[in-house]
Amino acid sequence: MIKMRGVTKTYPGGHLALDNVNLDIEKGEFVFLVGPSGSGKSTLVRCLLKELEPTAGTIFVAGRDIGRLSQSKVPYLRRNIGCVFQDFKLLPNKTVYENVSFALEVIGKPRYMTKNQVEDVLKLVGLGTKMDRYPNEISGGEMQRVSIARAFVNHPPILLADEPTGNLDPVTTMGLMKLFNRINRLGTTVVVATHDKEMVDSMRKRVVALEAGRVVRDQARGVYGH
Repeated sequence: MIKMRGVTKTYPGGHLALDNVNLDIEKGEFVFLVGPSGSGKSTLVRCLLKELEPTAGTIFVAGRDIGRLSQSKVPYLRRNIGCVFQDFKLLPNKTVYENVSFALEVIGKPRYMTKNQVEDVLKLVGLGTKMDRYPNEISGGEMQRVSIARAFVNHPPILLADEPTGNLDPVTTMGLMKLFNRINRLGTTVVVATHDKEMVDSMRKRVVALEAGRVVRDQARGVYGH
């Protein structure tokens, strides 16, 4: 599903963010990407989204060399990748339902076709009774559930999450991880970049550790530390 070969990213000024990264993530896997701040986690995620171009190396997503994709094809790539960030990025003037349905509107699905899809995904994330609320009327954990619903509503084959629980308390965090686990069991490949040690240790999933842009550990059913 994701294949990286010799991926290096040097920022202007010479900062080496990724250093010859080789990584394979199979269809249906759940992978934690861990490491301290500055280890290259966010750069790696942004390269997968083609928000950044690597300085060297090749990245395949769902069998396609994304380095060869023209700019006009990038939106199609991103339709296959759901994204969840630390910042919820919700539209404040839209309800929970409208925030999620908007993700389908922008890819051209007519509204009458999306109603059941949106309602189903909001029930999946535990917000079936809060569809008409606005973002300022729900908690931070619920806002992140809306952003997960929005990322998943189109049932993408890949879901990327970059520090999705950075602003949330431990109980809310574990609830969200169970939700990612449920989405993974539905067949979606899930990659979560985090430095939340307790969460990673409790989940016992594959752990890929980055340090100074290099993969220093890749362990099935791993823990955060060495």
